[in-house]
Amino acid sequence: MRTGRRTRADAAVATEVELKLRFAPARLREVLGLPELAGMRRSSNRRLAATYYDTPALDLWRRRIALRVRREGGRWVQTVKGGGSAASGLHRRLEVDTVLGDARPDLSRLPQHPVTRILRSRAVAESLVPVFRTEILRSLRLLEPAPGVRIEAAIDRGVLRSGRRRRAVSELELELKSGPAVALFDLARQLAPRLPLALEHRSKAQRGYALFRGAEEPPVKAQAPVLGGAMDAGEAFREIAASALAQMHANEHGVVHGSDPEYLHQMRVGIRRLRSAFRLFRDLLSDAVEAEARSLREIADALAPARDWDVLVTETLPEAAAELALQQAAPALIEACERQRQRARTRAIRSIKAAEYQDAMMALGRLLAMPGGPSGSDAWRRPARECALRILAHWHARVLKRGRRIGDRSSAELHRLRIAVKQLRYAVEFFNGLFDSRRMAALRGRLARLQDILGSINDAASVAPLLESAAATGAPGAQAAAESVVAWCGDRAAADRAELRAAWRRFRAEPLPWLE
Repeated sequence: MRTGRRTRADAAVATEVELKLRFAPARLREVLGLPELAGMRRSSNRRLAATYYDTPALDLWRRRIALRVRREGGRWVQTVKGGGSAASGLHRRLEVDTVLGDARPDLSRLPQHPVTRILRSRAVAESLVPVFRTEILRSLRLLEPAPGVRIEAAIDRGVLRSGRRRRAVSELELELKSGPAVALFDLARQLAPRLPLALEHRSKAQRGYALFRGAEEPPVKAQAPVLGGAMDAGEAFREIAASALAQMHANEHGVVHGSDPEYLHQMRVGIRRLRSAFRLFRDLLSDAVEAEARSLREIADALAPARDWDVLVTETLPEAAAELALQQAAPALIEACERQRQRARTRAIRSIKAAEYQDAMMALGRLLAMPGGPSGSDAWRRPARECALRILAHWHARVLKRGRRIGDRSSAELHRLRIAVKQLRYAVEFFNGLFDSRRMAALRGRLARLQDILGSINDAASVAPLLESAAATGAPGAQAAAESVVAWCGDRAAADRAELRAAWRRFRAEPLPWLE
């Protein structure tokens, strides 16, 4: 859906809301034949050829702004896109369109707007160069799946080009023309069971820049949600959950197609943050979202083994081998662990590609797109700060309870404490903007240190079964090396327990910002 206003005679500013779905090029005929699409009024196919521009230093890309000039029938249209958000394939972008007389960008005709500010710089205007092109054949359908709902379905097939590099495009874009955003997810979930449709979290511009640079974007770390004092609980939950979901999806492509284990780590951080949001707001969420919570748990469980093997192979084993005399035995153990790691990675990728995962992501996207809060309860209209006070007090009390006599706690008890510390840490991070940020940062630092120590103790306990399974399939010497590493992890856990007492005292002494 595009909402906005015309700012001058030849330029219009609008907000575009669309859901992007990708499919295999070989399934095009099936997509075109979907009953929901085949019987609808259609326009003639359009050939869209666009060139994207940027400076040699990629100043626009660094600011998440895209500038293109596209041939649309008999006219040239200059488009600037920026701002907005993308989560669960739902893209909300500010769009500034200007009709031009030819294919050359004309920045002098852009309206005054924050998104176009950098393009009004003479230095930028004079240094623009083409970075990539898109050549798309688009078939349009206008759908009316429910009263008051109008959705434009664009079936795109074509190619992205940058120099000699090229990448195929085959996707279905559902653009909201009127009605609620949840209608996009309802339609997508209706279509998906009949053929593999996956949410596309990256715009054509993002994919084009990756092609131009010859490299994918690096792993994306968590971005703290921005909460304002005037927000209600529903708005706060959506902001928190959307930031976590965005982190998940920003790293998904890297997990499936990349080799850096950090993609998986950051995707799992996003999952943990989203699960934490569900737990923190559990009292306000209805039983209707239990399916979404269960799906998140299943996704986390499916990815956990791959991360465990990543940590063992890339962190624990190299550290242990450097400190222990394992020069001859270490390679046999590392090789055995690497085989297990690759198997776990294959299973993780398979779970992400599964139809069940895609449906779960669509369900989560729909949940966050619901107006008035995920459950429709009046409680969502309470002030966010009031809700935060209750949540912070609850989880702080739980941490204190689970941390009593911390020096005598078993590994299982410390694991439960770690979970509570993690919940409180995320709550402090999420609600940072509602209280004194300096004091919240200090408390967050104490919690982070506690979480690191407790995590190290937990890792030491989980290493033994991994090493045992790897050593059983390894070459001679792997078993002895595994036993040495397990003992080394035990020694490190003992040192961590000694540090845990001091970290706990520092945490207990830290003032609570929400009580001041």
